Formats: sequence, C-alpha cells, structure tokens
Amino acid sequence: MLVEFLIVAVGFIIVVLLSNVVIKNSIQIATHYGLSGTFIGLTLLSIGTSIPEIVTHIIGSFHIVKDPAVMNTMSNLLIGVNIGSDIFQQNFVLAVVGLFGAVVVIRKNLNSQVGALIAAAILVWLFALSGFISRLEGGLLVLAYVGYLIYLKKNKIGENIEATNHLSRKNIVLAFSLILFSFIIIGFATHEVLDASTILVASLPISASFFGVILLGIASALPELTTSLIALFKHKKDISAGILIGSNVTNPLFGIGIGAMISGYSVANVVTFFDLPVKIATAFMIYYFLWRNKELNKWESVVLILLYFAFIYFRQVYFPVDF
Repeated sequence: MLVEFLIVAVGFIIVVLLSNVVIKNSIQIATHYGLSGTFIGLTLLSIGTSIPEIVTHIIGSFHIVKDPAVMNTMSNLLIGVNIGSDIFQQNFVLAVVGLFGAVVVIRKNLNSQVGALIAAAILVWLFALSGFISRLEGGLLVLAYVGYLIYLKKNKIGENIEATNHLSRKNIVLAFSLILFSFIIIGFATHEVLDASTILVASLPISASFFGVILLGIASALPELTTSLIALFKHKKDISAGILIGSNVTNPLFGIGIGAMISGYSVANVVTFFDLPVKIATAFMIYYFLWRNKELNKWESVVLILLYFAFIYFRQVYFPVDF
C-alpha cells in the first residue's frame, strides 16, 4: 500500500509541475495575441489548471470501456475527484485568495462568471438524478461548455488588450510543442495514479467517492491554488479570480462531459444528494457575497473556509460509504 501512496504522490507532483509548464506557455501565447487577463483566466488558464481533472476523466473512462466491471468504483472515483476539486476551490482556495481582497467581480460580469458556475453545477446535478450520466448527456455538457466559450468571446468578457510580447514563429511553435509534450506525460502519470488509487480504494476503509472528493480532489486542485496565488502576488486580480471561477465551469461541463461521452458514469446517491447540493449552495452564497460587495471580504472568506471543513466532517461521519 505504501508503494501505491508514493505513486499517487509522485504522479500528482509531476502533473502539477507540467500543468505549470502548460499554464506558462498558454500565458505567453495569449499575451502574444493580446487577450485580457479576465478572458485568459476564464478560458485558457481555467482549462490549463483543470488538466489533472480532464486527463483523469479521459484515462479513467477508457478504463471503464476496457473493463466495465470497474464502472461503479471508477465512476465514483472520477466524479469524486471533479466535485471534490470544485468544492475545495470554491470554499477554500477562493476564500484564501479572498482573505487578501483579491476576488473581485464587477456586477455586470457576475452572471457570466459566477452565474455560469452555478448553472454548470445544476446541469450536472439534473443529469445525475437518475443515477447515471449517459454518453448523450456527456455530449450535452461538452456542448454547453463550447457554448459558454463562444458567449465569453462574443460578449467580450474582459476586453482584448494590446499584445505585450511578440513571439517569433519559432517560439510560438516551441510553446505549443511544450504544451503538447506536457499533455502526453500528464496522461501517462494520470494513468498510473488511477491504477494506484483503485488499489488503495479496495484496501482502505473509505469509499471511492470519498477518496476522490478529499484526497484526489484536493491534489488535483493544486494547479488552481498555485496559479491563483502566483497571479495574486503579481497583482493580477482579474486572472486570479478568473482561474478559480472558470475552472469551476470547465470541470463539470468539460471534465465530466468528455468522460461521460466516452463511457457514461454511474453516480452514487451521496454525490447527488450531498456533494452536488453543497457545491451548488455555496456557489449561490459566493454569488450573493459578490453581488453585495463586488468582492469577498475577510469575514465572508472565513465563513467559506469553515463551511469547507464542516463539509469534510459531515461527509466522513455521515456518508462513509457510497450508497
């Protein structure tokens, strides 16, 4: 079991390091074409920081196709990672950034940012009510995400800015090559992490969804944590908030969507009737806080952090197994 823990730990270190490579090169490409910080955060960086969740879904879904017997365990693990990562980002990472007064969303963009976050979670919840997310529903989630990206572009959420770097054609090709190479290595690392996680779930007295929600969910949110804090310390508030909000749209729509398109997912009742309602309720709370003040103040951030620890406590005490 120690070997499996080491595989999971080393695998996620590799994923986080390579995710930062993807993010760095994505920023260079985006600034080369003059995209705004808000738009970069909501799109390129939210996708880049969601690489662990997205690749985990793709690899895990092929596991299900290859061996349908692992449908329940793998589905609960994958969805647990996704929802756990989102709740950790919403209630902990966003709140930590808020303690520094760096979560600011102007009111006219509130619906397109936090409203989209809420809508994405509700759509997943509606599909999960039947206990199974089908391939068709997965396709609808992906289409909803594509529609969201088109909406952001057409409505100019975050105006384009003057290009701040002028990459040569050679450097542009190099940046894209590094991104592609990172994706390939992340895929191999994620494959090993999933195999080790399946063994751990079978060996430990915890459910697959809990393992995904707490351990893998937090681990997979590390890119969002690190990049949002880096953006914060570089005084890029629009990028920091955009990453965290955008990632919480990308994860449920594109992450779960592309995985469900491949294999379909069974959904444990605890995810449908506890995890997702918690995510949706706290998202509405964040919407209210930002609507009232345009930013998260320190007390509101503390409330969100306390709610996160309450979520972990009640999740383990009252829902120790998938049902």
